[in-house]
Amino acid sequence: MNTRHLEAFHATVLTGSVTRAGERLGISQPAVSKLLRSFADACGFELFVRNGGRLVPTLEGRLIAAEVERMFSGTQRIARLVEAVRNREAGQVTIAAPAALAARYLGSALAPLMRRQNDLHLTLMSRTSPQIGDLVAAQQIDLGLSVLPFEHPHVRAEIVMRFAMICAVPAGHRLAEKDVVHVEDLSGEPFIALPRDDCSLMTVDRAFQLQGVQKRSHIEVPMSETACAFVADGAGVSILPPFVGLDYAEDRLVRRRLVPETTMDVWLLTPATSPQSLAAQRVIDFLRAALAPFDQTRT
Repeated sequence: MNTRHLEAFHATVLTGSVTRAGERLGISQPAVSKLLRSFADACGFELFVRNGGRLVPTLEGRLIAAEVERMFSGTQRIARLVEAVRNREAGQVTIAAPAALAARYLGSALAPLMRRQNDLHLTLMSRTSPQIGDLVAAQQIDLGLSVLPFEHPHVRAEIVMRFAMICAVPAGHRLAEKDVVHVEDLSGEPFIALPRDDCSLMTVDRAFQLQGVQKRSHIEVPMSETACAFVADGAGVSILPPFVGLDYAEDRLVRRRLVPETTMDVWLLTPATSPQSLAAQRVIDFLRAALAPFDQTRT
């Protein structure tokens, strides 16, 4: 017996007619009859009896039909999976990003994609930029977002966004009345700082140094979102990426443009020695669109 035998048998069970089975398979009625006879001979028993002009499976035929149905159902599932993969709707994608992006923003940004792609499995990890580069180089993740460039023969790196840091101040604070906040305005203000190993610390410190302003670090926190919570509760001010704290209303936290403009780059890191899966390419395209509103290179 072979697959063609099973196709003819399955089509006949479904249609109850050799003629309609032939139409379903795109072959002639004699060809179907020949396949059914060959299949019955291989089985050693009759597969159908005629009942009122319709072919009905025998008891033995029904047993075979149940197993053949499971086989063809599995084939159909594979076909649907192939179609989903081709349309970038299925697959597994692992992303790593700094905490400022991974904590909340990427979840909100990628949620519309994941609502539509039920067969796509996404893993989002929070890591430091140096760790992200190492993970991409080792091909342990599909893509990474880093605020540091990463030079490695096995890593492809490109800038996907250049963002301007913002100043976050509590609602009702004197600086909340300003349209823009100058670094000089922060002199003497209790400052909510990120940890010393955070890549944005050097950028923020340099902004203060260039203006000759002494930064008064009041609280050190592990994540930008934590800094937002302290600012919203009136504990101080902070300089943060523009994509954090977006869920705070202006009656708690006010976001102001910082002058002089202080920018940072976000790099997309992908393995250079292996092709991206269609699912990963889909996620990358979606990420580019999600990050575009904050990209200073587009303005």
